[in-house]
Amino acid sequence: MRVVIKNKYVMDFFATVMFFTRIPIKWSFFSNKAPDLTNAAWAFPLVGFLIGLLSGMLGDLFIFLGLPIFLSCIIAITMSILLTGAFHEDGLADTADGLGAGGSPQRINKIIHDSRLGTYGVLALILGLLTRLGLLLTLVECGYSLVSILSVGFASGKLAILYSRNFFNNSRFAKVGSIVGVISNKNLFIANLIWVLPTLVIFPFHGILLGGILITFIISIIGLKSKKALGGITGDILGAIAFLTELVFLLGIVIVTVIVN
Repeated sequence: MRVVIKNKYVMDFFATVMFFTRIPIKWSFFSNKAPDLTNAAWAFPLVGFLIGLLSGMLGDLFIFLGLPIFLSCIIAITMSILLTGAFHEDGLADTADGLGAGGSPQRINKIIHDSRLGTYGVLALILGLLTRLGLLLTLVECGYSLVSILSVGFASGKLAILYSRNFFNNSRFAKVGSIVGVISNKNLFIANLIWVLPTLVIFPFHGILLGGILITFIISIIGLKSKKALGGITGDILGAIAFLTELVFLLGIVIVTVIVN
């Protein structure tokens, strides 16, 4: 006899895991209808914490076993990419190619959806991954675990998706199913609560504050650029925002931890 799980919060969590990761989920256990990611949006930061936990644990294990921090950080990053299928990395590269090349909205959209990578996309990926590695190395040397760094970083990027979606309208080029709808105040509150409680425990308040300011800056810049270029945001744009906001939030922590202190 097949057991069908009907608890809304459990269903929402596994729907987001299925959307953001390559972890196999048998959705028929939950429903015969497609997942509602807009209603499940409260769980986005929770999935970020899960990805960070799994990839960070592997990196921390290798550090514990005596592997160099540099190599352990690379292993942790690789694990996160395997878990997510380079979901946001792909969005970053496509967005960089499209917005970097410019032109008409139709041309930009065509470039974004071209499977081939251009110069802007390659450079964005290289610089983005190097920045992520540098941030991890710096924070590990400051005494933080990879689990804590990656968990909060990924959760911050997922939370930024919700704010981006509420601040900016969809582009007419946005594909159905690749972008969530407007997030309710209730779901936004729950998502913020999930994110802020562990973050306040792990990192200093002033670092969180600076990271939040930098996140707002990135959302505004990319959102406005996308609005001008495409008339709104798309799934790839949200992926780029998630990737970059993860980096700038951790940068805020680094600035306060290393430079200010």
